[in-house]
Amino acid sequence: MFEEYTSISAAMRFPKVPPTSKMTAAFLHSTYHNGRSLATAKGGPKLIVGHSRRDVATAVERASTERSLTRSARGQRAVQLLPTYLADARSVEKYSPQYPNGALQLGVAESQMLEDWLVPALNIDLKVSPDCIYYQPTPGRQGFRTAMASYMEDMLDLDKGRIDTEGLVVGAGCNAVLENLCICLAEAGDAVLIPTPYYAAFEFDLVARADLYVQAVTTRDHHPEVTSSDDPAIYYPSEASLDAAFEKALIAGHAPRILLISHPQNPLGICYPPEVMKICINWCRSRRVHLISDEIYAGSIYRPELAGFSSALKLADTQRGLGPYVHWVYALSKDFALSGLRVGAVYSENLEIRTPMQKLNDLCQISSTTQLWTETILNRVDAKGNSWVHSFRKENHRRLEARIEALTSVLDEVSIPYLAPTAGLFVWINMSQFLTEDSNLTDSERERKLYLSLVQEFGILLTPGDSTRNEHPGYFRCVFTAASDEEFELSLIRFRAFANARR
Repeated sequence: MFEEYTSISAAMRFPKVPPTSKMTAAFLHSTYHNGRSLATAKGGPKLIVGHSRRDVATAVERASTERSLTRSARGQRAVQLLPTYLADARSVEKYSPQYPNGALQLGVAESQMLEDWLVPALNIDLKVSPDCIYYQPTPGRQGFRTAMASYMEDMLDLDKGRIDTEGLVVGAGCNAVLENLCICLAEAGDAVLIPTPYYAAFEFDLVARADLYVQAVTTRDHHPEVTSSDDPAIYYPSEASLDAAFEKALIAGHAPRILLISHPQNPLGICYPPEVMKICINWCRSRRVHLISDEIYAGSIYRPELAGFSSALKLADTQRGLGPYVHWVYALSKDFALSGLRVGAVYSENLEIRTPMQKLNDLCQISSTTQLWTETILNRVDAKGNSWVHSFRKENHRRLEARIEALTSVLDEVSIPYLAPTAGLFVWINMSQFLTEDSNLTDSERERKLYLSLVQEFGILLTPGDSTRNEHPGYFRCVFTAASDEEFELSLIRFRAFANARR
């Protein structure tokens, strides 16, 4: 089978992806009008200055005439924030038994390895009480929040009873509760600092409706002692890198209000060491900036002895609690592979934002039956009286470890460097050796060319580093859980074929 992939012209075998997605291209050619300015998605605002009153009146009349009556500009701009690779993923033909030459989806962070555990656990006789058909408590049903608090304490190694359910709000997915939390912490136009590379959809989650400004925290130049690009330390935020990002945001006219940390880190597949997290916590407190620790992969740490994970909730805890500047978000989408159920959670001990958080949750509540359903799973015990969650987590870690061992063995075999992963559903791969040397192309264009080659010629759909604001081109996130066992085995064959064809 390997020879088949190396000998046949791959360009004829795999589907084409347009140089830019149809969605992005549409917006690059879209012009938004109003009476004072003409703004394009590509060129930004162009104010009408230096013209006579007649010219201005004519421009205003034209803008009024041309303005669409069937859609709003802000709605169109929101869609424009979506990462290009997501549009690519939707536009390309996927692999299936009916379409064996389709692209393998290894770019969306989702687990498809646990259906045999989850489907039987969910197919239970769910007894719905009469109160389930009426309005529910805004922050979530008390029984479910209590179950979630116990789950958090167990997963994060917190003292039993440490989580105050009054500070816990459950909503329809991590992006929903994160957006609501940010609205409670910052004004429109304020800056959210995020260390790079970061989860590409953060820009949509924080900008589309909350109207915040994303300021990248670049780290490479602040670690002169690190000589290898594949040393995880080169990605650790430091006081110097945080200070630099803080000043950049101020110069751009945006008050820094939030530092958003992905921990375990997406897309790197590692955890920040406790000393790095403490630097971030202390820096935020001294600067009066809010720290949000997104720990959506905290239950997917399959190499705990190497990961060195410690939750921000544990590291920030003092005799006075977390204080007003430390917050936590999570969801069951990744660790539990329940992305379709839309179960997210946010926790804060800032008393001033609890009521606003609860009220905003009116717009994204989880249905009463889904809460009841999920509560049953979290509280489930097996025939021997043991926690079903513990058994499930252990099996999940075993499967994650098996897949990452298989993938990294192939990457080692074909000499493709990567960051040694310890957590999450992905591995950060360094494919910069395969970038074109064309000096007429920008770094983004060089990476895009490599990305399209992977998709079109070899049927491998990854997350490009450019979408994560990575500082150097040629890095990709590979989600090794987003495929069935058959598809995963095929992806290994295609990685071998790609590397051998390029050498």
